[in-house]
Amino acid sequence: MSLSKFPLLELPTVALNEVLKLFTPFEIIFFSFCSKRTKSICQSIRLIPKSKEALCTFNVWINSVHAIYLQFTYFQPELWVFNLEKCPEQKYPKRNKFWSVFPQGLLKMCYSRKPTTSSWEKMEKSIEGIHFSNWNPSVDTVHTYSWLTNGTTLTTRHSLHLYTSENLTSVTKKLVDHISEIFHERVNAFGLEWNQYNSKENLMIMDAFCNPVQDFQLTGDTSNDSSKNDVLSSILKNQNAKETMTLWINPSSDFSFDFSQFKNSFEILDITYSHWITFQNISDVRCVKLYLHKSNFLQADFKLLIDKWRDGWTPNWKTMSIELNEDIDVDTCVDGEYIDLEPENYKSRKVVCGNLPIQLNRFKGFFEGNCGAAFMHAYHILRSDGCIATIGIADDKYRVGWFHIR
Repeated sequence: MSLSKFPLLELPTVALNEVLKLFTPFEIIFFSFCSKRTKSICQSIRLIPKSKEALCTFNVWINSVHAIYLQFTYFQPELWVFNLEKCPEQKYPKRNKFWSVFPQGLLKMCYSRKPTTSSWEKMEKSIEGIHFSNWNPSVDTVHTYSWLTNGTTLTTRHSLHLYTSENLTSVTKKLVDHISEIFHERVNAFGLEWNQYNSKENLMIMDAFCNPVQDFQLTGDTSNDSSKNDVLSSILKNQNAKETMTLWINPSSDFSFDFSQFKNSFEILDITYSHWITFQNISDVRCVKLYLHKSNFLQADFKLLIDKWRDGWTPNWKTMSIELNEDIDVDTCVDGEYIDLEPENYKSRKVVCGNLPIQLNRFKGFFEGNCGAAFMHAYHILRSDGCIATIGIADDKYRVGWFHIR
């Protein structure tokens, strides 16, 4: 077999595009760093309708390492991951070992003749300070969770480990921006394990990744350290999620936050440790679905919310599930005469409205929750203005109260 150089860049445009379709995402990104021309080629190939390959997952996750996750419709179910870590400068004595050597070598292979001096001058400006210990990605299989199916999928993961002696956040942001330019997509999810970093580092991270994202996930246990409350408040205030915010944080018992300071309203706000959530938070938050786990609220508090709604209060959310600190007897959460709905009628608004002046309509049936349909013991409550709220508990989760407003 001949190992002679292949003149890739001397191919006609149509042929070149066909070859590039065979490149993996890593190869496309590497190729784009070779020169300004190769970057332009990689950008343009993604704009051809016939070969446009959607980048459906573009996530940045920052914990002890900085990771960039990519997933494409044409490579599913496969993940392509850059893992960036800090390394001592002496480990890589040659400045910019990867970006100065690898693209030049690849560029040499793309011509049938030796590149001219002007070719080197047209090299795409690289990301300084990134080093690779291995050119070949590691490959393994992982289980990835999907909200849509409420299940896991076995996914092939390709991982490349990058190291830098420069500022890790700055280098990560530059690589993210370059990927964004190549694939014409923005980061759609950002995650941070904030207790891994000090206040200055958290500020730098949030400043670097302050652009709007679909989903934001924050993790970190500081339950025994109230000195970090101000940093946590700053992160929550500056995050820029547009759709889903997941808070896997466990702050100290004296932590509080004004939900009116959130920049945006959410489709979903999911809080794993809700012991710090107040009635005022529930009133202020703007979202469609609110999920509160491990709260300190009691059944009397749940009843108070129901009574408040019956008196005319309308929250800024449509659905709430709340895990109380005790079991719930839903029948004691409502006062007044009720009617038991027939199984075939429990979803009928017409039947509920037709039962006036009786406002309480008790039923047992399936209700759509955050993890699919659950069998509920519940009530439809008709308010004097015609609004209907459904409150209840799932048969297998006696501490979780549901509150849905039609």
